[in-house]
Amino acid sequence: MDISLVIFDQLLQMFFIMMFGFILVKIKFLNMGGSQQLANIVTKFVIPIVLMLSFQQEYDSGQLQLLLTSLIGALAITLSRIFIAHTVLRNRSKIDRYAIVFSNTAFMGIPIILPILGYEGIFYLSMYIVVSAIFQFTYGIWMLSEGNQPITIKSILTNPASIGAFVGFGLYITRIPLPDVLYNSLDTIGGLSSPLGMILLGGYLARSQFKEIFFVKSNYWIVFIRLLIAPAVALLLIWLLPINDPSVLLVLAIANCTPTAVNTALFSQLYGGDYEYGARIIILASFFSIVTMPLVISLSTLLLL
Repeated sequence: MDISLVIFDQLLQMFFIMMFGFILVKIKFLNMGGSQQLANIVTKFVIPIVLMLSFQQEYDSGQLQLLLTSLIGALAITLSRIFIAHTVLRNRSKIDRYAIVFSNTAFMGIPIILPILGYEGIFYLSMYIVVSAIFQFTYGIWMLSEGNQPITIKSILTNPASIGAFVGFGLYITRIPLPDVLYNSLDTIGGLSSPLGMILLGGYLARSQFKEIFFVKSNYWIVFIRLLIAPAVALLLIWLLPINDPSVLLVLAIANCTPTAVNTALFSQLYGGDYEYGARIIILASFFSIVTMPLVISLSTLLLL
């Protein structure tokens, strides 16, 4: 399947789900209190379940080595963005820095990778999702709370993302599959992650003004860095790393160019910050990613594969 068509299809789905959230707020059915509760459910319960289920694969020692390789690539990408956030954007807001570092990998990455590489690709992608989630629950919260939520060993090991990842990896190593009825139930709950995130984003959009999204020049600078500069830097790092498996390289290339994470708005609402501004950056980045993602992925395949 053509990657451009897959990306377009996903963005179109995102748009319709967002519009549902938009309507809920406009008809005054979803208020700020409801949004806060939904944000807590997604970040503290649904995301850990998604991470745990990503490890429900048949054990393979060779695949485990490739999983470690994808972990190294994910760390390289994330750390390169933290470096950009604290150098190029050191004088910008905490929302801008968060928007540069974290991406909407789960919602955009999974539907693109699945038809291309199947569940093996999702298995490798799980490392990027796990790394991103752990950094969001530690470094991201620390940054958004301006240090009021410090990074500690306890916060690294006991945040919801880490718990979900550790439980999932433990089941993978011990080769303990979940019973079908339990797996299917948790999979249904995990499937709520993306729709609920888009509904919340549509609600944020309903509380914003259109001109604040598309007619503020500084928004475009952040999106330019997020969609082109940061992926280019990370692409260079991936090229320098000793990664040879084409499936892992393609997964990292796709994860590298996904747009700004929905949690930019969700976490801002939970831990302090202008969540409406975060929502505007997400919307603008998602809009332009329909062009930049195929471009960056094509460049990645030429350089890496």
